[in-house]
Amino acid sequence: MATIEQVPLSELEKMLRTLNLPSDTRVTLKFEDNETAEKALRRKKALEAMKRLRGSGNGKLLETLLNEREKDKSR
Repeated sequence: MATIEQVPLSELEKMLRTLNLPSDTRVTLKFEDNETAEKALRRKKALEAMKRLRGSGNGKLLETLLNEREKDKSR
């Protein structure tokens, strides 16, 4: 398994765009700052929950959650 360490996200993004990887390629990210990782995981879980709500008849709840997520992003 290839390992790349200490790469800024901008460089990683450029590298991933230039590579021609199979669609089943997996990438693992490690965060040095646990707080950053926890925020990313919470955001991911919230987005997954909102996707499950979509189409469930809870339109106003979903809209409220999406608005809250946008407010959190801008902070």
